[in-house]
Amino acid sequence: MASLFQVLANYAGLIYLGCVIGVVFYIREIVAARQDLHKSLYSLEREAAGGRVVRGTLLIVLFGAIAIATYVLATVVVPQLPVEGANGTPTPALLVWTYTPTPTLQATPTRTPKPPTPVTTGATIAPAENVTPLPPTATLGPTTPPLPAAACPDPNVQLTAPVSGQTFSVDIQLRGTADTPNFAFYKFTLKGPATGDVEKTVGDVVRTPRRDAVLGSISAASLLAQPGVYIVGLVVVDNTGNEYPHCTLPIVVQPAAP
Repeated sequence: MASLFQVLANYAGLIYLGCVIGVVFYIREIVAARQDLHKSLYSLEREAAGGRVVRGTLLIVLFGAIAIATYVLATVVVPQLPVEGANGTPTPALLVWTYTPTPTLQATPTRTPKPPTPVTTGATIAPAENVTPLPPTATLGPTTPPLPAAACPDPNVQLTAPVSGQTFSVDIQLRGTADTPNFAFYKFTLKGPATGDVEKTVGDVVRTPRRDAVLGSISAASLLAQPGVYIVGLVVVDNTGNEYPHCTLPIVVQPAAP
């Protein structure tokens, strides 16, 4: 049912055009029928002309109802279909970022023992043993798996914060631009361990375009139980239901250090 509503909304312009053509046609039919009604001399002809007037009026009302239903479907019903879950309307807040330094490789050199001191016994000197120094060994620290690349192809759909690879243990605050031609609304998506690695809509849609401003936030409370790499997305939809290219970037969710 949702896909049917989406298709009807996508072809709303053609439906409006068909309704206008139908209304114009039946207005002409009513005018011609009324002329025949005044010119008719027989009651049977007048009844037929009256029936044409009534039928044309009913069809004009029907086309008007179809146009109104299509408008309500495209502007009210369809924008609400993609919303999954509600965390409340995003409220601009102070950005609180937590940076965790990435462990790097550090070499731990092995100390080379000094050669033994020669021992002198009378006039005889004992030669020192040859000791081959051991090469230094490197200790590998924990590494972070490679992160997917950020992708924001449309200049009107951009995320400037957080930055790619940023680590969060609190709510994820988002800043950027969501302002396109024929703007209808924008929303956030999330993909990661807590969503079964499936892209899902989070929060409510926002119907006010914003440029280089705070766009909203995503609660991290439910994500801390399944930490890892998440893909945050910004999606802008126009008033015909079409989505502009998504802006996506990776972040890391992990509990704060004790």
